[in-house]
Amino acid sequence: MSSNTITLIFCLGGLTFLANWVCLSYFYFKNHSDTFDSKVQFLKILFYMLIFSTIGVLTMGVLFVSALMFSHG
Repeated sequence: MSSNTITLIFCLGGLTFLANWVCLSYFYFKNHSDTFDSKVQFLKILFYMLIFSTIGVLTMGVLFVSALMFSHG
């Protein structure tokens, strides 16, 4: 694969991560905005969301690159 293709895959992965983070944050904080008792609890929720988003985007990236390599030989 060319360097431009790999760069495009990384850029799409980054955009996917940002879109996932924004959607997950929006829907969670929209429904649970009154349940935070402290900053520690808030940071704990953000950390869990970060881990969840990272695992999801990396998994989809691996599946996407595997499918791309499979289809292009």
